[in-house]
Amino acid sequence: MFVQRFIQIVGGAFILFMVAGGGFAKHEMLEDNAVRTTILTMYPKLPPAPQGPAYCSILDYGDRGLVLPCNFKPPFIGWLQGGKY
Repeated sequence: MFVQRFIQIVGGAFILFMVAGGGFAKHEMLEDNAVRTTILTMYPKLPPAPQGPAYCSILDYGDRGLVLPCNFKPPFIGWLQGGKY
C-alpha cells in the first residue's frame, strides 16, 4: 500500500510539472564558449522565444537541469487565449 501511494504521489508531481510547462534541459558547451541548451517538454511544437515561452532554469545538476517558463504561465493558457504563449 505504501509503494502504491508513493508511486501515485511521485507520478502525479511529475505529470503536474510537465503540464505546467516544465521540462528537462541539457546544456552543451560549444567551441566558441557558447552554450547550446536542448529542452524536452510536453509541448515540443511551441516556437522558441521571443514568439514562444522563454524557459528559466530552476535546478541545475552538471550539464542537466529542470526548467519552467520564466513567466510561470503554462503554455496551454496561451493556447486558450488564442495562440499567445
